[in-house]
Amino acid sequence: MKAEPIMHTKNKKTNAKENAAVSIYDVFRQSADANTRPINLTVGNPNLPPPLAYYDAMDEVLLEIRNQHWNGHGYMVEEDPFGLCKKIAKNLNQRFDAHFVPKDVRITVGATGALDVITKTVLDVGGPCAESPDENEVIIMAPYFVEYVNIVKTNGGIPVIVHTDSTFRLDFEAIENAIRPRTKMIWINSPNNPTGAIYSEAELKRLAQIIAKKEKQYGINIYVIEDAVYDTIHFMEDEVPSLINLHPRLFRVNSWSKSLSLSGERIGYFATHPGIADEETRTALRDALFLNMRMRVVHAPLLQHRILARLPVDCVTDISYYRQNIQSLYEALNECGFTVMPPQGTFYLWAVLPFEFEDETDFRPLAMAGTEPLLYLPGALFGGERYNRCVRFSACVAFEDIQRACDKLRQLICNGRLLTPSDRFMCK
Repeated sequence: MKAEPIMHTKNKKTNAKENAAVSIYDVFRQSADANTRPINLTVGNPNLPPPLAYYDAMDEVLLEIRNQHWNGHGYMVEEDPFGLCKKIAKNLNQRFDAHFVPKDVRITVGATGALDVITKTVLDVGGPCAESPDENEVIIMAPYFVEYVNIVKTNGGIPVIVHTDSTFRLDFEAIENAIRPRTKMIWINSPNNPTGAIYSEAELKRLAQIIAKKEKQYGINIYVIEDAVYDTIHFMEDEVPSLINLHPRLFRVNSWSKSLSLSGERIGYFATHPGIADEETRTALRDALFLNMRMRVVHAPLLQHRILARLPVDCVTDISYYRQNIQSLYEALNECGFTVMPPQGTFYLWAVLPFEFEDETDFRPLAMAGTEPLLYLPGALFGGERYNRCVRFSACVAFEDIQRACDKLRQLICNGRLLTPSDRFMCK
């Protein structure tokens, strides 16, 4: 397979269906009027509240700040004033037999803020990772989180899209063919948003071998971002595999948006691999990362920083709630003729439309009809036209909404619109 670089183009004409996919949010906003009661399965905005331990820690922090004789809301001048970075480094070392130190960890404004700062720093032609003034390419595995391409473009990179195979596993031939002398970064997201796939240890070992081979072939360094935002929301007995022990030029990104249901508080972190470079370059890289973060956001929300420092790093919401939602919606989608694989992680279901629908814009009027429109995200947002027949449903909502969604889908069957699942197929 051939990788797909996304270039900056002007005056590009798009057909009506492409425009419809881009403006899908407008369509959904129009559906939310006084006469409708939407079933909103669009974004990953957890309905489940944070654990009680989070609120206990918040109460302690607020009481402490209230009673002290100085301002507890000023700029943070110390690198790790509350010990949160130390706790994260220790947790990563215990989980992956690694050697992170607190200075390797930075608290950020959500995972997206971490992705932005890392990309800015690595792609900076005058920064510590600079090797050439040429345009830098960033390989992104599709389907991908919708903001990945925007982050790369905003920081001057060229996104190169490499599609996973028909079962959403890594396509090693495509990855190897996509790596070129201008490749600067590779982004990996596991558990994956939107598919829920988790890359196995064997897959990650093979990926690391390919990267090492290409680095040697071209005499370059390839930096990997491991987006692990959903690493605590999985349905496996074992730890979600990581590249930490397989590739040293690595940044691991995470947040508490999903694990603690704090999506609106914008608090996350990244950890720079201890073996990313020699000590001098590593120090320069840390300084550049810190500078770029300060220039963008100063620092992450200080109140959340204080609260999270008082919690165990592995504190997480009850994911059995998501499992119930996913199972109910999965059964309904299968019954309705969608092709959908049960996710290994995340709280999303990635589904291929029944064969009678040409693409998502053909299905949308049916889903949007009536007083309870069913809202979802079109597959094209996660990787382009290749996924025009795919849709993503978010199951991190109230179980009542999952039941309403299931009822809505089954009503479509009763109306004779959807057919049986015998002729379904995957996006290829």
